[in-house]
Amino acid sequence: MRVLLKESLSPGEAEQYDRFVDEAKGGHYSQARSWSTISMAGRTLSPRWFLAQDGGKTVGAGLLLRSRMARFFKAPVAHMNRGPVCADPERVGHVVRALITATRLRGVARLAIMPYWADADADAVERALVRGGFINTQKTDGAHTHTLRLTIGDRTDAEILGGGDRQTLRRKLKQAEKAGARARLGTEADLPALIRLHGELMSEQSMTTKSALFYERLAERLAPNGPAGLFVCEHEGDVVAAALMVVHGAVATFVLGASDRSHRTFSKMALPFLAAIQWARDAGCTTFDLGGIPMPGDTDEKRRNIAQFKFDFDRTPVKLVGEHTRWF
Repeated sequence: MRVLLKESLSPGEAEQYDRFVDEAKGGHYSQARSWSTISMAGRTLSPRWFLAQDGGKTVGAGLLLRSRMARFFKAPVAHMNRGPVCADPERVGHVVRALITATRLRGVARLAIMPYWADADADAVERALVRGGFINTQKTDGAHTHTLRLTIGDRTDAEILGGGDRQTLRRKLKQAEKAGARARLGTEADLPALIRLHGELMSEQSMTTKSALFYERLAERLAPNGPAGLFVCEHEGDVVAAALMVVHGAVATFVLGASDRSHRTFSKMALPFLAAIQWARDAGCTTFDLGGIPMPGDTDEKRRNIAQFKFDFDRTPVKLVGEHTRWF
């Protein structure tokens, strides 16, 4: 197997990487080069691009990140969130072994990975990682390992919102509309509202918010110029909620968002999510990923309350691969 682990890719290598991550079943927006300029903004990280080829065919790819402890010194730990990307779950073990060899040669002593597979595939991949010497180090407050997915491809609004399970959602949508609330696709001018609302949410959870540079880079990638869609809910002249979505391949994923603490007589997030679902469907997406929900056994009340509104859209949890770590 031919392996590349480089600070920058040649034009040809970059094309191979982009095509593979976009088309692979195990691909995720966080591993896309187009999103990396946003996700790494303002962070002291040393990125390396990973490509694995077998018989001239790309079989694995991913963005490997190492923290910088000083200008010329990198910590001996590395992680790859939602990667490495593979097209076949059965190839994950082979690709991971190639990644291990490449990282060890570059002074990495601890490697954390989190390939993006769901349900039965996730179980099979986790077993392969354990056989490869990794241990499950997933934490309840880490990157989510359970999500909700809504099928939206070629479906009408009535089909998407139909069924007894979504009766509560339909009622919330009607309440919001009756109260005069409206949702729309946001622009760069709406980013301060997202910054404020998300910042307040992170502060309540004693968590760090996104950097100013993150939002500066995000502004360049908002629809229609990029894969990110910002949706806001307005009521009586105020932006009371904002939600950010990212399209990757045929999947649109909720990335972050929040609502304000003002008292309103309706659900503030229901209309923005519906607008985002309609936008994603009309853009050709077949799946809407509602984002993380608490993993089984997570008793944190704040995380459970934040995720509760997502169950109005879908109630079937999808299990993902947890973080797995190996020391060398």
